[in-house]
Amino acid sequence: MATATTTIHVRAVAATTLYGAICDQCPSWTGQVTDDLDAHMWDVRMHAAKHPDPNAGAQWTPGSVAPRPVTRGQEVGEVPVYRVICDECPGYEGVGGTDHDRVTAYAELHQNVHTAYQRMRAEFFATQAIAAHRAAVQADPGRWAHLRTSW
Repeated sequence: MATATTTIHVRAVAATTLYGAICDQCPSWTGQVTDDLDAHMWDVRMHAAKHPDPNAGAQWTPGSVAPRPVTRGQEVGEVPVYRVICDECPGYEGVGGTDHDRVTAYAELHQNVHTAYQRMRAEFFATQAIAAHRAAVQADPGRWAHLRTSW
């Protein structure tokens, strides 16, 4: 029996910003680098609470340099967002993420769906083959657009 090879890719489809923090009073402290903006803001606020604000109550004079916070956040780079792409399943929405190894594992789970489907067809839709295909589909975290239940 000849089996067609499935073309499943792990492709970078976007990029997400990485955030870090610095503190003028603590040069050895570097905030946690994360792609989660809320966690980043929390990290900056928690560290800033350890230092009294030297500019508290100060009036800004027009024409002068505005005081900058001692602890502040900054963008430190970008990281790619990977997604599983399957050429045979045009309606397939593969799971994405920033961890390439994890997304590659998701691609292997989708490959298992194709393998189980080929087995199911080869065994003329035997009960065990159908159950194996159903289990492979349930293990695949990606979803097909035509099976979406909520819009």
